[in-house]
Amino acid sequence: MKDTIIRMIAVSVKIGKAGLELLEALTIPESLRAERLQALKKHLGVSELVYVATCNRVEFLVSVPSEKTDASLVRNRILDFFFHSGDEKKISFEPSDFRLFSGREAVRHLFEVASSLDSVVIGEAQILGQLKDAYQFCKDQGLCNSIFERLFSAAFKTAKMVRTETELGKKAVSMASLVSIRLDEIIAETPEARIAIIGSGSMTPKMAEIVRKRHHNQILFVNRTVSKIEPFARKYNGIVLSLEEFLSGGHKVNVVISSTSSERPLFTTENISAIMVPGQRLHGFDLAIPRDFDSALDDSATLEIWNLEKLNLLAQKNRRERFRTVDQANRIIDEQLRIYLQKEITQMISPLFDSALDESMILAEEGLENLFKSRLAHLSPDDQAVLLHWSKKVLSRACYLPARQLAEKIANHDIEQDRDLSLFVKMAR
Repeated sequence: MKDTIIRMIAVSVKIGKAGLELLEALTIPESLRAERLQALKKHLGVSELVYVATCNRVEFLVSVPSEKTDASLVRNRILDFFFHSGDEKKISFEPSDFRLFSGREAVRHLFEVASSLDSVVIGEAQILGQLKDAYQFCKDQGLCNSIFERLFSAAFKTAKMVRTETELGKKAVSMASLVSIRLDEIIAETPEARIAIIGSGSMTPKMAEIVRKRHHNQILFVNRTVSKIEPFARKYNGIVLSLEEFLSGGHKVNVVISSTSSERPLFTTENISAIMVPGQRLHGFDLAIPRDFDSALDDSATLEIWNLEKLNLLAQKNRRERFRTVDQANRIIDEQLRIYLQKEITQMISPLFDSALDESMILAEEGLENLFKSRLAHLSPDDQAVLLHWSKKVLSRACYLPARQLAEKIANHDIEQDRDLSLFVKMAR
């Protein structure tokens, strides 16, 4: 039984617990993701791997083959993979920056991430789509198979229940909505502010929608490939510019909202002044990982930068206001976690009862055949068939009922201390 036990581990890094530098270092560029994740899976020696990278978190979810592999060992191997000798001195991080989960706690963590209870903005809808995309990508690359298919299916079901059965899904909140809080203040101070939205990803239409619903300011859509942003410009009545043209300084702006997948900063001390309106402050919202605004840029009289760490401070109010809703969501997660664990355990231990069922069926058939020739010889062939059918049905239920009861006990922690029967290793401390 030990050989078939699933051992799930999650290593999590997110804004608010860790710094931007660490998040950037652990973010694999999309162009290299397929190749590097294959190498990472081999380096970790895991059975399955799902990698999630968003603007405010990186998650490594793995299934390990040995009960001796704990979460801290997986974390250390991740560090070995991403950081070469001497890199640690360039990027400051501590063990506390990594959250480690094993077993049922790792499963619960995934359910919380999918349900947006672990987000910077609790209740934001974007994370579920990002998680689905990440899982599908890893599945397509052959990085995960049936074990994670069941796991992620349960996580997505749980997230849907949380959104439909609690208030979390009633009020749309996201990183974009946090930007809008400060953006409203900026436009109140500078009504004619010109706004540049950089990039062609999912954040671009979200921000354009927010700006257009609330304000009539001019929007510049900027990207390296202009064809990708032309539909946005038409829909939201904006101007299309290439990144090169924008950085040349021909179009001055008051606000820059940037969310690209660039591996290098777009805005540096050398080029930032070219896009500023003379005599006015430039407000930059950096929603990218790695950052689009160079880390050497600081707030000043002429520049204000809102990165993900600063936006996280705005999210604190969101968390406090949603305590009651979160409690309700946690109850849903607890119940779905119990159901998932019970199904998984039942599936794993059921083969132990197969041989007992097979032997019981043989004995039942032999016994009934003798009875049909003696005491039950008066029964018609149809009656004999019915009796044989229901005998097999009762035997099947009797043989597998202990499996279900045992699975329920393990799922409810009743016998978790028994190493031979526990489904998961303990949460790494």
